[in-house]
Amino acid sequence: MDAAAGTPGAKARLRAEVLERRRRRTAAVRERDREGFATHLSRVLAGHGPGDVAAFLPLPGEPPVLHGLERAHAAGRRVWLPVVEPGHRLSWAQWRTDAPLAPGNLPGLLEPTGPRRGLEVFATVRLLLVPVVAVDRGGVRLGFGGGYYDRFLPLLAGAGREPEILACCHADEVLPAGTVPREPYDAVLPGVLTERGTIRLGPAA
Repeated sequence: MDAAAGTPGAKARLRAEVLERRRRRTAAVRERDREGFATHLSRVLAGHGPGDVAAFLPLPGEPPVLHGLERAHAAGRRVWLPVVEPGHRLSWAQWRTDAPLAPGNLPGLLEPTGPRRGLEVFATVRLLLVPVVAVDRGGVRLGFGGGYYDRFLPLLAGAGREPEILACCHADEVLPAGTVPREPYDAVLPGVLTERGTIRLGPAA
């Protein structure tokens, strides 16, 4: 697929193809993936020293990063999760393994119930995991169509916050450069965490 054909229709078709592959992943593969994501998330965090992590609670079929977040929490790191706000905005709430979750503003989404915070939490966040349907090796992210992270990431950069930012998807969802149609507002990411490790993205990758 030519990225110049970056229309919503082209994105929708690619998104549907990738999500169908996700639905076909077996329980055994998902369990293997769970351990892989936990192992490689721990390695990335170890490279940053003390600090927090911002991530997401996976929906069924999404990369199973919950086990890795539990390990990070058990190791004493604060874990921040996004809260969907009106106007396609994100705020952030601290997550603990023993804290209740509540339905969010999107179908099937669970969110922490604690106080909602803004960009200030990123003063101590060392790693931000961004959920994606797929990402290509040029760093172009295919999201779920809501535009939340495409709005949030420029705000983060504008505030001078500089955590490591990684897309998060399965290894077979890292596509050749130019595969993901890009529109002007689409976020471009420098790397991706998969169940097999991290991959650097971008023109020099």
